[in-house]
Amino acid sequence: MRDDFHYPPDKAYFLSHSIGVQPKAVDAALEEHFMAPWRRAEGDAWDYWLKALADFRKALAPLIGADARDICQQTNISSALSKCVFSLPERDKRTKIVLTEEDFPTIGHVLAQTQRLGYELVFLPGGEALADISGWEPAFRDDVHLLHVTHVFSNSALRPPVGDIIKRAREAGVYTVLDVAQSAGAVPVDLNAWRPTFATGTSVKYLCGGPGAAFLWASPDTIAECKPIDVGWFSQDNPFTSHIHSFDYASDAARFMGGTPAVAPFVCAAAAFKTLQKIGVDTISQYNQLLLTRLIEALPPARVVSHTDKNARGSSLIVTADDLNATSKALTKAGFAHDQRMGGMRFSVHTYTSEEEIDALVAALA
Repeated sequence: MRDDFHYPPDKAYFLSHSIGVQPKAVDAALEEHFMAPWRRAEGDAWDYWLKALADFRKALAPLIGADARDICQQTNISSALSKCVFSLPERDKRTKIVLTEEDFPTIGHVLAQTQRLGYELVFLPGGEALADISGWEPAFRDDVHLLHVTHVFSNSALRPPVGDIIKRAREAGVYTVLDVAQSAGAVPVDLNAWRPTFATGTSVKYLCGGPGAAFLWASPDTIAECKPIDVGWFSQDNPFTSHIHSFDYASDAARFMGGTPAVAPFVCAAAAFKTLQKIGVDTISQYNQLLLTRLIEALPPARVVSHTDKNARGSSLIVTADDLNATSKALTKAGFAHDQRMGGMRFSVHTYTSEEEIDALVAALA
């Protein structure tokens, strides 16, 4: 698959958890579906741009186990999460919102705003306990309004049993938001099977689609209950027949759209999704796990501080060193692109990572 990407010629790239490598198809797609219609200045650019937005949803759907009509474009996960949370009806005696200490900080920033409405945030402890359904028990109580679940935690790479968690929450009457930012494109996601209330994600990481092309998925089971307050003329079934004294929510996930959408980021992302579809997420995941196993088995166990169970991990790994900063600086100088988290160096693998790069990283660490 590396030939389909602008893979850096002088680096071993282990940063897909931050920014996925750009697919070569992006350049032509941006020219054809965004720049050319705009440049022609014939007044019909929106005809092409709206088709491109629909193409984004259609291309993303099979990568996350979804139907295109249930997906809505978003600028970023923070905005998407805010739209989800503040669209839900308030319910008597359900006053708690549950998240974990392992969630990405922006999740806590957004959910803290619900305290304005009287909600109480409950943080589940992080760590290995989250790999088991028992670690999530406080989220299934009858005073819980909403549970935020992260499919793969960005620091620990731990992957909790989201299918079981969401099922228990649904049975308990708890709304759920599933964050797939660190899984989509590298770990199988099946939203139609899991049926959370919402899911949020971004194209910038393993989906290799660049920044600005985030997304929100809304379950058709509960969408009629959702009335987002951040709306605009694109939040209706037909934005072009809107009237200033009349507003009707779109019948599908488009009700979360808001005002005039960006287009270029979603054109880029759609091209990336089609590149990943050539091999499929299941195959990508199997390959990534083989690479991680190769790396883990070659390292001293005490050096690996992130989650290592192949049945409950994402596509990254954190490795410690006696002198972390010196080791990290030396690896960067040697061409191993990575970053630091949890007192260690974080490395991720993807479809364009080679076994030779894994072996070279092991040798460099040694």
